[in-house]
Amino acid sequence: MSLISLISFILCGLIIASFFRPNTDVLSPGKIFAFIWTLAIGITDLKFSGLQHEWSFEVWVQVLIGPISFLIGAGIVYVLKIDSDVHTLNYLRTNRQLYEVDRSKLYRVIILLSVLFLISYTVIYLNTKEIPLFSAKPGRARANFTMFGIGLFLHNVVLIFFLTAVYFVLEKKNKFRKSILLILSFVSLVLYAITLQRFQVFLTILMIVTLLYYTTFRVNLKTVSLLSVFIIIFFFLVSSFRAGEVVVFVLYRMSKMRFSPDYAIFTEPYMYVTMNLENYARSIVKVENFTYGFYTFDFVTAISGLKHWIDQYFHLNDTPFLTSSYNTYSAFWTYYRDFGILGIFFIPFFGGMALSSLYYSFRAKPTLQKLAIYGMFLFAIIFSFFNSAIGFLWFVYNLFVLVIVFKYISLSKSN
Repeated sequence: MSLISLISFILCGLIIASFFRPNTDVLSPGKIFAFIWTLAIGITDLKFSGLQHEWSFEVWVQVLIGPISFLIGAGIVYVLKIDSDVHTLNYLRTNRQLYEVDRSKLYRVIILLSVLFLISYTVIYLNTKEIPLFSAKPGRARANFTMFGIGLFLHNVVLIFFLTAVYFVLEKKNKFRKSILLILSFVSLVLYAITLQRFQVFLTILMIVTLLYYTTFRVNLKTVSLLSVFIIIFFFLVSSFRAGEVVVFVLYRMSKMRFSPDYAIFTEPYMYVTMNLENYARSIVKVENFTYGFYTFDFVTAISGLKHWIDQYFHLNDTPFLTSSYNTYSAFWTYYRDFGILGIFFIPFFGGMALSSLYYSFRAKPTLQKLAIYGMFLFAIIFSFFNSAIGFLWFVYNLFVLVIVFKYISLSKSN
């Protein structure tokens, strides 16, 4: 084990230990981000794969600029807010009136979002004539299962599930409406699952966990840990079942793993974590031209219909400098490719300040709108080692709709 891995795992262990302190908020942004990145860096520097390479000092500096900048930004807000009055977790969980909304309006909104989802799904299916799960070429079918404009409504699955969870938290009666919402949620989940999309499902799960963590006593450190282990084991077993022993062994060989073939089953999860940082480290020293916001603000060109035109006109390569089939780089590659060193310093820095400010605003004056938005950005920083979700159109769409919905269903009386 390298010194960097050892230090990273020690820091990661200290963060985990801090979670067990009384009245500690497990979902505070600085701790979650630091935990994810110390774990990812520690695992990556184990260098278990022959596809990995040693990083120079210059590369290490550039890789660490982004995470450190985010933590500095979050830390500044923490220092500024250290003496401010914020509600305790117990207060947030016991005072349900803090989150009251118009439940009838909420119910109608979920019905509308479900109808739009079903219409969008049907139109796209009639246009593509295939479902990705049952296609002979599922990868191609998954990429094609969309349509400009109306395809956005497919991502209503996030809103349907989260808002249904909100309704269940607030409404203790009305079993008929709850049954309707459960059916709509189940149908939307199944239909969305067979399109072979998973990123939005993770977002939905995390938003609901965040909701339950701050509004009930059902989610604590123990349940979060057990749920995390369950999810990891579930997807691990599903992946193994789908791949089969032969494919697992082939992947082990292709990845040039340096541990025993007896542990070949760990190849895929290891590579999914490490190759993001490896691709980023390999690429940052090879960039010759910057793209000045094209990837950071992906949603702007996507909603305007200019994305593919610009991509083709300038002959942009979305995944350059790869030496393997793993084609993700971490969120900071997006900012570096667009703006260089300034991008990986200022964007994470102000992002850390903004998210930490949102967190303290919620703890001081809690609302469901703040809680929902915080849950979305919490997802973004947890998966920052994998990709930058914030610039995607589906992410911005869900964020925008959530703001509109909570403005609509909020009660005239303020908290």
